[in-house]
Amino acid sequence: MRTPEESGGSGFGARSVLLAVALSLFLLSTSIYIALRLGALPWPIIFSVIVSAGILKLVSRSSPASEHEVNVAQAGGTIGGLMASAVAFTIPGILFLRDYMGVEISMLDPYLLAAVCVSGGVLGVLLSIPLRRTFVDEEKLPYPSGAAGAEILKAQMRGGRGALLIAFVVLMAGLFALVRDLYIPMGITATSLATYGIYLTFSAMPLGVGVGYILGPRISINSWFTGAIVGWIVIIPFLVMRDWVGSNAISFVQNAGLGIVLGSGVGFFVAYVLPRMRRIFAPLFKWEGPWYFKLSPFFSLVSIAVLIAIGVPILATIIAVAGVWVMTTIAARMTGETNIDPLEQFGIIVGLVALGTYSAISFELSYISAFIIVTFVAVAAAVAGDIGHDYKSAYIIGTKPKDIVKVDLICAIIVGIAAPFILNIVLNGYADVLFTAQMPAPQAQLVAGSIFGFAHPNAFYAGFGIAFIYEAIVRALKRDVPFSAMAFGIGMFLGLTLALLLFIGGIIRLFIRHRGPDHEHTGILVSAGLMGGEGIAGFLTAALFVMGVAMTIASHAMIVVFGLAFVLVLIYTVWNRRW
Repeated sequence: MRTPEESGGSGFGARSVLLAVALSLFLLSTSIYIALRLGALPWPIIFSVIVSAGILKLVSRSSPASEHEVNVAQAGGTIGGLMASAVAFTIPGILFLRDYMGVEISMLDPYLLAAVCVSGGVLGVLLSIPLRRTFVDEEKLPYPSGAAGAEILKAQMRGGRGALLIAFVVLMAGLFALVRDLYIPMGITATSLATYGIYLTFSAMPLGVGVGYILGPRISINSWFTGAIVGWIVIIPFLVMRDWVGSNAISFVQNAGLGIVLGSGVGFFVAYVLPRMRRIFAPLFKWEGPWYFKLSPFFSLVSIAVLIAIGVPILATIIAVAGVWVMTTIAARMTGETNIDPLEQFGIIVGLVALGTYSAISFELSYISAFIIVTFVAVAAAVAGDIGHDYKSAYIIGTKPKDIVKVDLICAIIVGIAAPFILNIVLNGYADVLFTAQMPAPQAQLVAGSIFGFAHPNAFYAGFGIAFIYEAIVRALKRDVPFSAMAFGIGMFLGLTLALLLFIGGIIRLFIRHRGPDHEHTGILVSAGLMGGEGIAGFLTAALFVMGVAMTIASHAMIVVFGLAFVLVLIYTVWNRRW
């Protein structure tokens, strides 16, 4: 009898694996630069889908590629982008501590960092296996990028109007994003409101509207937007009127928001996962099914051995691996609900727990050990969040989940080895502008600063407690509620800029929903195109820049490419009277 993991169409083969590895290494290289420069990284799934489908169609004319083969290739390809974000958001913080905060600390050896990345990446993939049934099959979380990628894949493979619509929207959104980044990359800030403690930047991001549409009103309007309003329109102005400094008020709200995010995640883990622990994780401790499904407990011991060999103390190592078990669960759920994976925040929390534990027992934990823990957890959380999107795409397309697991394991190992060396190339190449406006690396600075503790720990604890209690009550009542505490906390943490865009997307979804399922599905295709266009433009421009092309020239070159492609699609559409 076939297990759920073995059911579905097969796409695992030499073509799909080789393409996945190549695409993963490409996304690793470009995403490290994007992450350091922008302090954010669009999910690479849609880019990976479009490139995988295009290449496989070109190289497999005699033996046409199936949608399952494309799905497997794109799933492995995205691992590179997420591994890049994990190392770029954490490791440069070592340089910030050394060069800007006067801490005596040396950069981690790339071979040792490769061991951290591989062990964290593999453990993240293995721990995601039992969570798939909970979050994808049972709770049916939206996983917006995974769902959008699946819709684009289906449209590309079938051709026709759907594929043309997506191509049209992708090119239009990419062209818009390229022009925007040349002339108003930071958006337009309403400086007059800052007097009242309201910090509002208008940024025209098609990606945000697309995410808001796919998330739907419950997450984007009821929860995320409400959290941003409460934090940035109510609490911050109130604190400013009480003579708080603006930056201090912002950090207070962000600490509270982070507490709500973690409290919601831990509350869900305690109230929902623990009572079902035996059912969810039992397959890991049995010997039926594919052998790699049972490796999580064993590989957790391997990870402990790796971290100890690198030099992390035994107790801190145990805290790190236990933290990964909890944080991957939270990351998988949070990504499924909100399309956001604050992976470095999960690493910071576990790192602070380790530092606090050692302080409580009057022992010292070195800064480099703390950074290793943060990076290890961040890598695992990044991979677990990414593979959730892959599982969602597999669920929609009908691809075997075990094929997704196998290709992600292969790519996690390969890009885990490559990531430290590519990171060093980028850091050495841009050493003169690192931590400046040209390449601020804000997450790395946050990690470095957070090693010293939260600015407002009481706000964090309060947010954590409130969200934990709320989540426990909701799970005890076993009722669906039109509100997500986790999305509310993300809204508080990230502020109004993205929340406004999600609000617009949610309102459009609410309006379209009343016009019938066909219109709503068309909206999903358009939203997927909006999300993909901006990401594709960013990845390709970054690729040119990493190869040595000046950023301005790279941007203008991509504008020409996108513009010509847009005109060609438009001519083809009119010529064939598709619309």
